[in-house]
Amino acid sequence: MIKHSYLSKKVKVCSSGINRRGVFAVAPIKKDEVIAVWGGYIITQKEFSDLSKKRFKNIDDYATKVCDGFYMVSCKNGTLEDDDFFNHSCNPNAGIKGQIVMVAMRNIKPKEEVTYDYAMTDAEFDYSFKCSCGQDNCRKIVTTKDWKIPSLQKRYKGYFSWYIQEKINKPGRKY
Repeated sequence: MIKHSYLSKKVKVCSSGINRRGVFAVAPIKKDEVIAVWGGYIITQKEFSDLSKKRFKNIDDYATKVCDGFYMVSCKNGTLEDDDFFNHSCNPNAGIKGQIVMVAMRNIKPKEEVTYDYAMTDAEFDYSFKCSCGQDNCRKIVTTKDWKIPSLQKRYKGYFSWYIQEKINKPGRKY
């Protein structure tokens, strides 16, 4: 069976204390090792808005903005893939390289949940949620504007999606 994304054999989806289900290491993962390569459907802003209103009420949870006016979604009908269960953490162990590749930001041990900070991928749509990561540095509320926080830009340098990194690099940017 051909899949539209890749998930390392070193991880699997299990029950999570963060949000029902999450992705966990089942073998050691080394820093900068590829954990997942996301794939899916590219949809326009209008299609994204239509889907969120009509068929798939939680599409915000499973959409990644890839450039202005376009999103990548893993499905258009509500059927989720294993790579849809990476949870947010304010103290993540994984980050993004390029646009769709998730890598380890540090060595990850077996049984450890693989998480990333949604600030690395999410911007320019109106979405927020109460964070339940439980970390000491938890922001409590996560928004699609968090990528603008200078301390996160410094902390996650090299691990933002291309789309977000382009926004950060834009000369004379004003928020």
